[in-house]
Amino acid sequence: MRTEKIAAVLLAAGTSSRFGEEDKLMADLRGKPVVAHTLETVASMAFAELVAVTRPIELAPVIHRKLDRRGYTILVNDRPEEGMSGSIIRAVRHVMPDHRIRGILICLADMPDVPPSHYNRICLAAEDTGSVIASTDGFSSSPPAFIGRQHFPGLLALKGDHGARALLSRGIQIETTSAILHDIDTPEDLAGSGPVTPG
Repeated sequence: MRTEKIAAVLLAAGTSSRFGEEDKLMADLRGKPVVAHTLETVASMAFAELVAVTRPIELAPVIHRKLDRRGYTILVNDRPEEGMSGSIIRAVRHVMPDHRIRGILICLADMPDVPPSHYNRICLAAEDTGSVIASTDGFSSSPPAFIGRQHFPGLLALKGDHGARALLSRGIQIETTSAILHDIDTPEDLAGSGPVTPG
């Protein structure tokens, strides 16, 4: 499926509880914040809409500014304790009225090393609004992931921090390296995030 028919949804509302006092999305990685790598890569592609779910502006003013500058529609999740599901629900409610959008590409703000080529592979594997396409390192299913419009009602019923994990595990799996799917949860994870992968 062409990216022009898909809304990219960037999830950036986590509490960074395992990272310590600092906001992990604002931690420096190769000269810029972790979140900047992901939001810039996603914004460089031709999606129908760029949507970001993040914390209130007073808790993440720099992130709001960067998202706004790159053309994202910013949705606030003021209850991050609800987990990833709360953010997905907010995004789905936002895009549902636009029937041009045939699905969403869920992207995680703490995955700074996913190249455009991998996002494209996921979108191209989606054949219709019933498609579910997940990423895998050969062991488990994860975002980035495409979820077609037919599944939106089910996404609105999600609960907890597992997001759409059960749905993704039943979808088509696009395999890539664990280095590309590496996410930042702890300060030690920053050291494990390698150089930018061409893509």
